[in-house]
Amino acid sequence: MNKKYILIGLIIVALLGAYFYFYKLTTPPGNNNIVDEKNETSEMKIDINAVCDGALAYMTFPDGESAAKFVLDCKEGKHPEVIEKFKADMNLGADAAI
Repeated sequence: MNKKYILIGLIIVALLGAYFYFYKLTTPPGNNNIVDEKNETSEMKIDINAVCDGALAYMTFPDGESAAKFVLDCKEGKHPEVIEKFKADMNLGADAAI
């Protein structure tokens, strides 16, 4: 019984060792983070539909009709605080385009 557990443990250790050995071979040395070498800001745009729909996750409404009205108003730009909260939460800064 103990030999069975020892054998299973050795197999697990061998598999983990092989995984990390081959992982180390495939990753380049140094900083593995992607860096914008040109030091430019990316031209990322905010999806207003996703932001307004996502706002429902942290807001409450008395019924579905008022929630749907809020989303429509938000998409029309009547609730800029939702966009500002999204920018602040994602650390996008004020210059992120919609």
